[in-house]
Amino acid sequence: MTGKRKNHIIHTRMNVSIFTIALIIITSLSCQRDLLQRATAAPAESEQLVLFSSTPQENLSPTKWDTGNTIISNEARLELYHPHIKDIGGGYISVGGTQNFILASWANSEWVWLMDFTRRVVAANKIHIAFLKHAENPAAFRELWKKKSYKTVEKILKDEYSQLPEYQFIRQTWNVGRQYIPWRFGSLDRLVKKRKYKIWLNDQDLYQRLRSLAQRGRIMAVRGNLNGPTTVLGVAETAKKMQVPIRIIYFSNAEEYMRTYSPQFRKNFTALPVDEKSKVLRTISVYQRLFPWSPDSILSSEKGFHYNIMPAGVFQSWLDQTPGKLNVVDIMRKGEVNRKDGFSVVNALPVVPEPPKKDTPAQTGK
Repeated sequence: MTGKRKNHIIHTRMNVSIFTIALIIITSLSCQRDLLQRATAAPAESEQLVLFSSTPQENLSPTKWDTGNTIISNEARLELYHPHIKDIGGGYISVGGTQNFILASWANSEWVWLMDFTRRVVAANKIHIAFLKHAENPAAFRELWKKKSYKTVEKILKDEYSQLPEYQFIRQTWNVGRQYIPWRFGSLDRLVKKRKYKIWLNDQDLYQRLRSLAQRGRIMAVRGNLNGPTTVLGVAETAKKMQVPIRIIYFSNAEEYMRTYSPQFRKNFTALPVDEKSKVLRTISVYQRLFPWSPDSILSSEKGFHYNIMPAGVFQSWLDQTPGKLNVVDIMRKGEVNRKDGFSVVNALPVVPEPPKKDTPAQTGK
């Protein structure tokens, strides 16, 4: 056998051996990955539903905000969010009323916690959820907020909520809501006609997304305060157990009432499980020179709003890494502002001050 032939055989055997070893390593890693995926696979939907429906909630006391006008939104340019949240799925946590149905349907959210600190808003959201289960389309849903539907509504609410201690308050909220909800729907009709976009009230596919969530028990009105010790942390822990990332955190303009984020607020919102798709949505009506109101934002109110969005992970970094006082304006000042549309995006991470350097004793030779 020539040396050249011998070397070829040796090299061939070495290549086969290397290939075999590589195949063994790849197979081993693949098996480990499969085992890891099975070990961390999301619970079955039935188990998720049990966890979801058991989300801890705070008890609410009557407040001056338990009025009819708090159950509707006066934010007129929510469509500015649409390209940023379209079909991102995942979990949704919010404050407020009907505006959340617009946003959650666009996002194609999979689990929705509708949170508020006012009993009236929570009750109104419960009514919306019940109506979604029973109304096959947007027109039928709208009809349920009219006086002529009284008997039908009585039966729906009795079937859904008669076992709850707040049942009578929910029934009363329907009467209160009839003075506000149809007006809001009419306002939205004018807005979508002018801006030419679709929402759950004029599109069956978007409506069906919400209806499916309601029928499957995946949307819930919960009692909670942004600064409270129970509900937000309860949602965070529940979402982790369900293995559902929170993809939308919607504050409306609640943050502008906070002079500084409280320690509890920081703890609450850094606890939420988020990923690279997760967004924080907010509006603000103060500091108009810095954050101009969006055109047509006063069509629903004499007060306009500026609309802002940021990655949830970036927001958590601000909450976790910024010492001392911090409020929404501090964060929004770091955003890129589109003054024409009244819309801004914050991607900037906080600048964390470096700890002071300690003086080290000079080394001396012996």
